[in-house]
Amino acid sequence: MFLVIAGLRFLILIFTLKVQFASANILGIIITNTLFAMDNSANKDISSSSSTNETKLKPKLNIDFLDCHHHFYDTNKNKFQTFLGRFNPQATYLPDDYYRDVVQSINNSKSKLLSTKQMKHIGSVHVEAIPDDGISEVKWIESLSSSSTVKAIVASCNLADDNADATLQSLKDASSKVRGIRWILDNVGDVNQPGNEATHVATLRNNGIDYLRDDNTDHPDRNEGSIINPKFERGFSLLEKHGLAFDLQCAPEQLPAAAELCGRYPNIPVVIDHLGKPMQILGKDNSEMMPDNEKLKVWRRGMEAMAALPNVYVKISMLGWIIPGWISSARRVDMIRNICQETVQLFGPERCMVSTNWWKDGATSDSDGLSEIGPSADEFLEYMLEFFVGMTVEEQQRVFGGTAKEFYKIP
Repeated sequence: MFLVIAGLRFLILIFTLKVQFASANILGIIITNTLFAMDNSANKDISSSSSTNETKLKPKLNIDFLDCHHHFYDTNKNKFQTFLGRFNPQATYLPDDYYRDVVQSINNSKSKLLSTKQMKHIGSVHVEAIPDDGISEVKWIESLSSSSTVKAIVASCNLADDNADATLQSLKDASSKVRGIRWILDNVGDVNQPGNEATHVATLRNNGIDYLRDDNTDHPDRNEGSIINPKFERGFSLLEKHGLAFDLQCAPEQLPAAAELCGRYPNIPVVIDHLGKPMQILGKDNSEMMPDNEKLKVWRRGMEAMAALPNVYVKISMLGWIIPGWISSARRVDMIRNICQETVQLFGPERCMVSTNWWKDGATSDSDGLSEIGPSADEFLEYMLEFFVGMTVEEQQRVFGGTAKEFYKIP
């Protein structure tokens, strides 16, 4: 009898376990199927949402790059480039070279970041290359227009010349693309002194005079208390009459004086070239571990004064002048990133424009001869996109093209 009862209990236990096991399997199948269905539903929702968002955002993701600063030259053939030929003998850089090095580099880039932003090169601004005669240079640029990307021209004119008014009109007559003037002003001392690279060789054309800080007290027509060369200021004031902007290339030490000048003429648009050109902040040959705070203090003081003027803009370019070979280490990249971001914070995206400063090659365009290392055009833009990743799409569209189009009145 005991054995019969024990056998029955065993059979009941086995049956119970089978039922529980089957229930567990069923429950597991139900849970699995439910989660699978939820996952599919979520994926479907994400896919649908992504598709909807992509449809909505796709037009906004198109970032047009207008390269607002580059140079063409041919010191072999152009008689108006003898001064440039002294420093770049038998040198040529033409539209086909630019198209290969910049346009194709960007438009055919394999960079995922450029591809994501659907960045395309849409045109460029040619900036004067210290010609002997600005009018001849403009006419030459016009003769290349069928094969170039140039949408606007920044021409050369010594605004201190007595005939500056007539020259400005002749430049406009030479091409409807002339939208601005540049006369290089970097001057922190005698350019012939060894180690004084901060003074540009172009100042030799005006006998080394610092037009922004002219201490010659013999000028009877100088504005009271001003250190601006009065002849240069008179020519500068004519830009408003001619509807032209000014590309300001100067050293950081000159920026406060430039702010004084620009502040007196609020209707003349001015763009600071190359971030105001703080030079080698890690010392010569990048020999210092930390940036030179005194150099940065001088630069910040000048840039803050300029940023306070609503008619003043800035170009983000020639970063290798600040730290030669900056792309060679993460630490240097971080320093350059900080300077670029600080500049945008000062001026706002609506007054900042990214440019390649392209001529000859990447290293020269980036550092003006201070380094043999420099980014290609698409690498440079990839860095810029990474530096400004925190911007909205609209702000990115401004710094890569919109601001330049507005400044240079490009349709």
